[in-house]
Amino acid sequence: MTIKEVSEKYDISPDTLRYYERVGMIPPVTRIAGGIRIIRKRT
Repeated sequence: MTIKEVSEKYDISPDTLRYYERVGMIPPVTRIAGGIRIIRKRT
């Protein structure tokens, strides 16, 4: 899922997700070409 998809699903801003990643509240996110974040669902 992209950061946009996650933010829409959970009704939080992309900036909030970036902050959570930066302070360690969520694990580091995989990035693809161009720096696009791909957030994987945990199983």
